[in-house]
Amino acid sequence: MRVRFQNSEGLVFLSRVKPPVTIDAGALTEDDRRSLEQLVKEARFFDLPARVPAPRGAQHLTCHITIEDRGRQHSISVSHPVQGPALRRLIDRLRELRDDFLPSP
Repeated sequence: MRVRFQNSEGLVFLSRVKPPVTIDAGALTEDDRRSLEQLVKEARFFDLPARVPAPRGAQHLTCHITIEDRGRQHSISVSHPVQGPALRRLIDRLRELRDDFLPSP
């Protein structure tokens, strides 16, 4: 499984776009890989629409996620705050993993 992840952080008018990162599940520990696969499954990632809207009146920061797994690929754009606890847990975990996969300066 390969995950391409990018998000913006901060207030909408002061948002900062983080560089995209590709997370290769094969480079993770066995436990981390299984955990990531489980989060993708629980979020029903491949069933989500390409755009997941935020609730009305929310700050519209966005993250973009593309997952390639076993010959299939799916991309979504998610507005914050993220609706649904399973998708929120997946995004939180991708944020945690992001720093390990950022290229060195």
